[in-house]
Amino acid sequence: MVAYQNGPAQGGVIGTCFFVWVPDTRLGENKGFVYLVTNRHVAQPGIDLGQPYQVRAVYLRMNLATPEQGIQSVAGEITLNDQVHWFFPSDDAADLAILPLAPDQKRFAYLPIPSSIIAGSELLKVDQVGVGDPVIFAGYFRGFSGQTRMEPIVRQGVIAMLPEEKLDTTLHKKGQLFLADLHAFHGNSGSPVFANLGGMHRGSFYLGDRYILLGVVSGYYPESEGFSVPAATVLTGEVRDNSGIATIVPGEELVKLLNSKEVQANRDNQVAKLTKKR
Repeated sequence: MVAYQNGPAQGGVIGTCFFVWVPDTRLGENKGFVYLVTNRHVAQPGIDLGQPYQVRAVYLRMNLATPEQGIQSVAGEITLNDQVHWFFPSDDAADLAILPLAPDQKRFAYLPIPSSIIAGSELLKVDQVGVGDPVIFAGYFRGFSGQTRMEPIVRQGVIAMLPEEKLDTTLHKKGQLFLADLHAFHGNSGSPVFANLGGMHRGSFYLGDRYILLGVVSGYYPESEGFSVPAATVLTGEVRDNSGIATIVPGEELVKLLNSKEVQANRDNQVAKLTKKR
């Protein structure tokens, strides 16, 4: 949850996030950097309304690897500063945000997604990802998130469209989007969307399931407004006339952000500090 201040009013935004792992051999064999991934409109409340609000605090709830005194999940505040802060795409239409964060995997139950399975433009071509391919996502469920343990909701559908032309994104600017016949709702913003390329796919056969990270849920098209603008506003928590068509920030946009000069410079600085300590 991201707590914010809007003039005299205070509020909070709840969304979904996940972790991505970027290997870096400078840290050692099988070592790398871990990033928390979500939407920009979650990390920066109000940005989808045209004016970001003042962020008061950022909280993250995670399940524990081993229950502690009967407690299966805990929520804690993430302290943002000059060293730990959100990174946003240079393209202000891309609704993404990443935060360098690597919780202790011995204490917390999570697995970061390797950056090698993010569906960048080349991977989409090589694997011939197309309309009709099955997709699945897991995200926060406002109806029941779990009182003692986080319980994500899992939903599935198919890729509905992979347009080459730019569309209005959830930040109300022209940008790249994928569309899926996938019913998403408030709280699902920031959810990872996987395409399953297992079995017989475009003439090739893969034994079992084979998943790639297609992108990140950012919103949905409200049917009552003629599918004109994808809904992203999470401040009201209301869901009305959901068409069932979800908007997805393409994996290519996440690849660009992870490889951006600003993020790479941050990795270089962290490596330099670790090298000095040795």
